[in-house]
Amino acid sequence: MQDAKAQLYGIDLVSAKPTVLAATLTFATEANNESVNAIGFNYKDQYLYGFSRQAPKSVVQIDSNYQMARLNITGLPDTNFYVGDIQVTGDAANQRVSYYVYTPRFGLYEIDLNSDLTAEITAQLLPNSANWNLGIYDFAFHPQSNLLYAVESNGDLHEINVANNTSKFITQLDIGDDTGAFGAAYFDIDGQFYFSNNKSGKIHKVDLSISPVVDYTPTANVFTSGPKSSQNDGARCAIAEVAVTDSSIDFGDAPRPYNTSLEQSGARHLFDPSSTGSNLIYLGETVDGENINTNDDLIKNPIDDSDDGVSFVTAIAAGQDSQIIVNASADSFLYAWFDWDQNGGFSESERMVTKYPLNKGDNSILVSVPSNVKAGQTWARFRVTDGSEASLITATGGVLGGEVEDYPITTFASAVYPGENDWVTLAYEDKWPFSGDYDFNDVVVNYRTTQLIEGSNVVGYKIDGQLVGVGATYHNGFAVRLTETTTSTTNTILSSEIDEQNIIYTINGEPQLGSPLEANRDQAILIFMQDTWQHITKQAGCDYFRTESNCDVNSKVTFSMTIPLKAAKALANAPGTLLDPFIFGAEGFYHGDFLVGKNARSWEVHLKNQAPTEAFDSSLFAVNGADDATQQASELFFQTENGLPWAIEVGMQWLHPLEGVDITNAYDRFANFAQSSGQQAPQWFNSYNAPSVVVKGE
Repeated sequence: MQDAKAQLYGIDLVSAKPTVLAATLTFATEANNESVNAIGFNYKDQYLYGFSRQAPKSVVQIDSNYQMARLNITGLPDTNFYVGDIQVTGDAANQRVSYYVYTPRFGLYEIDLNSDLTAEITAQLLPNSANWNLGIYDFAFHPQSNLLYAVESNGDLHEINVANNTSKFITQLDIGDDTGAFGAAYFDIDGQFYFSNNKSGKIHKVDLSISPVVDYTPTANVFTSGPKSSQNDGARCAIAEVAVTDSSIDFGDAPRPYNTSLEQSGARHLFDPSSTGSNLIYLGETVDGENINTNDDLIKNPIDDSDDGVSFVTAIAAGQDSQIIVNASADSFLYAWFDWDQNGGFSESERMVTKYPLNKGDNSILVSVPSNVKAGQTWARFRVTDGSEASLITATGGVLGGEVEDYPITTFASAVYPGENDWVTLAYEDKWPFSGDYDFNDVVVNYRTTQLIEGSNVVGYKIDGQLVGVGATYHNGFAVRLTETTTSTTNTILSSEIDEQNIIYTINGEPQLGSPLEANRDQAILIFMQDTWQHITKQAGCDYFRTESNCDVNSKVTFSMTIPLKAAKALANAPGTLLDPFIFGAEGFYHGDFLVGKNARSWEVHLKNQAPTEAFDSSLFAVNGADDATQQASELFFQTENGLPWAIEVGMQWLHPLEGVDITNAYDRFANFAQSSGQQAPQWFNSYNAPSVVVKGE
């Protein structure tokens, strides 16, 4: 019962579907222009009873045509009652019925409905009830114990015994972000207590099947959604069950102890509210319904084949952004929860997507994974709606329209280099083995690596990056070898150790076809770009990508790759930190006279003193007139006689030199740093000539 001028709604608690039962309530001889509150349902005579504010204020009986008749009640104070319910005791012919109303100022009154209702009836005040001072807005009688239950605005649950005139605080329920009055309360035959919030319309459920409450602490979950109103009351047949009776409801799949079945206030959607089969809102290719009243029903139907709308593109690793692709049947809105702590529930603090607008078709979404996420197997829940919900939905409860999809997921701990929110910059010169213009902007990449860890083992890698500059005339590819060389050892991942079928690779958020694992190699080499020029768009009037003055505003090219291993590898034996990122010659393009007639892929440039891969042509170390001074026997690679490199790693997002500007001119301390092998001027990158570097967009 809602609104200042009373209207009566029927709410299907399973599906959340509202029906207007009476847009206008009337009296036999007059129109109604006021609210009706404190309603209760008498299942003995099949009438509703309530309190009407229309003068003269009165207790009313409401029939099946929603017409009201005043009862002649004396003994009530001159006030407005908004808390009320019907108590039915006894069996069959011995059933007795009383209507109870309450207001904090005056207390609890009993109205006997067992005699002639056309005669005068005197309301009886329960002794001491005026001292309870309960801030409640409705209550309901338990169908077995005949105890009253009510919830205050802060979630405090109270148990009232009308036989001995006592009120008892039970516990403070978790009511989420609901505030204000809980104006409607009622029970079902199984002792499940429902109460709805006026502001949000959310209907919460508490299992009170054991009543009185002894030796357990009740908990609340959102059970379904209803209409909201500042004037709100509710009643229900307390001996009727709440159950799914057909397959028009879509449920989730997450197993116990997740709240999935109806008895656990499971997430569910009436996916076809209009019963027309058209304009449905769902994820993926299809939606269908299940009949999951109990946890036993869930065990019998553990998998929903229509859960096909969410794809996990990158690994879900601690402290990282994980990409998902969500396919929507129509423009709609998405909610998502992840059980990060693996406690078998989706808390509101684990809601990672909140009413996110989806376009019809595929949508790319980034989910920020907490840095303290627990590694292992867990679940995620996705819910899609048309956006018409009165308030934000939760991970439980019924929603009108849409679909819920649950997915098992694997979360990983992580060791991130250089840091969860940091990059290093890789910059390459592609004139090797000749010095060229030495501007270190032929290929410029922001770069980050992540070890995916379970226990004390590495189970995979995630590599993220941004192509931020291409100042090369030559065509170069970019790749990473999964190896780490230190002064004492070299750790390497072999190609045979890679779970190639499950590599996930995206460029600008779009999944890439084909395997990036280079074929016919012993060591694992991942090709991120066969030719960087294929992935960039030059700014109008520019010859290169983000390396010239006024040519540095183009969007960066992002890439991400998740590389699972077939078997876990001990941390001590697994490469980490930078790994081995390098550039190589793109097939089919000129790359210098010295490479004519040779395989372009056999040309590589690595960081200083990093050995090349097995694909490299070692004869290139002996090109006549070259500036390279590699000494393979001494493991000195890719450097000049003075120790200057062709590839550098800078421990930050770096401002690379403009086209044609020698790095030693743009950064006057770089030569000192490089020639001393890093012993001098370690902060060389903080001292630069501003007109000589790219300054926008970094």
